[in-house]
Amino acid sequence: MAFQPLVNYSGYEHVLNALPTFVHPGNGNLYGVAIEKQGGTRQNLSVYRVRPGSHTCELVKRWVGGIDSKAQIAAGGCVILQDGSLEVWASAVPVVIPPVTKTGFEGVWDRVPNVDAPWSSTSTPPAPAGSGGVVLLPSVATNAAWEGHVLSAGVLVDIPSVFGVPSASSYLVRFTVNAPSANVRGRAGTQATPFFFTVNSQVAGVDAMAQGWVPGPACYVSPAQGQPVVWFQIVGYSA
Repeated sequence: MAFQPLVNYSGYEHVLNALPTFVHPGNGNLYGVAIEKQGGTRQNLSVYRVRPGSHTCELVKRWVGGIDSKAQIAAGGCVILQDGSLEVWASAVPVVIPPVTKTGFEGVWDRVPNVDAPWSSTSTPPAPAGSGGVVLLPSVATNAAWEGHVLSAGVLVDIPSVFGVPSASSYLVRFTVNAPSANVRGRAGTQATPFFFTVNSQVAGVDAMAQGWVPGPACYVSPAQGQPVVWFQIVGYSA
C-alpha cells in the first residue's frame, strides 16, 4: 500500500514529523501527532485519532506555534491516560515561563480532560486471533441505522466498519425486537445458518431484548415470521 496523506495539506509548507503514539486498550482508538508548518512561527502540533476500521484522521486538538508556544513547536507525542484525558509532551518555548535553556526550547507538557473513555490499569489490548480472550467495550457500540431498523430482509453486516469496533471472530450483541404481534423473530448468524442467535417477540408492541454471541467479523441479520423493528448493538467481542 502506498503512503496516503493524513489530511489535506494544501497550503501548508511542510510536515516535519508524524507518528502514531498510542492505542486505547479498551476501544482500539489510535492516536498520533504531526508537526505541521503553515507559515512564520506557525509550526503546530496536531493530535489525530483514527477509529478501528476507519482510515480517516480526526483532529482532536492542535497546539499552535507562536500562540501556544513563543516559537515553532518542534516535536511531540501523546497518550490517553487512564482517566480518559489526553496528555501531550512536546519540544516548545513556553509562553509563561522564562527561558532557561540557551535556545528557549524546553520539554513541555499539557493535559486535556475527557478526550476518550477511561480505561483500567488492568486493561489489556484486544486479544490476538485464536487466544480466546473476551473484551467488553467501555460503552455499548451503536449505529443510527440499526436503532429502530425495520428488518424486512436479510442484511450482511460488516460489524467493524458499521460499529467502529475491532475485527473479531465473534461478538457479544444486544438484540431487541419489537413487532405488532407475537412470534416475530430477529435472527443473527451466517447466511448458511441464520439462527445462531434469535430473539422472538412475545407481546405485540413490547420490546423483547436479549444478549448473545454472533459470528464475526460479518454477521447476517434476518427476519422470520414477519418484519420486526430491531435494535442491534455491540457489547463486546472475542478473538
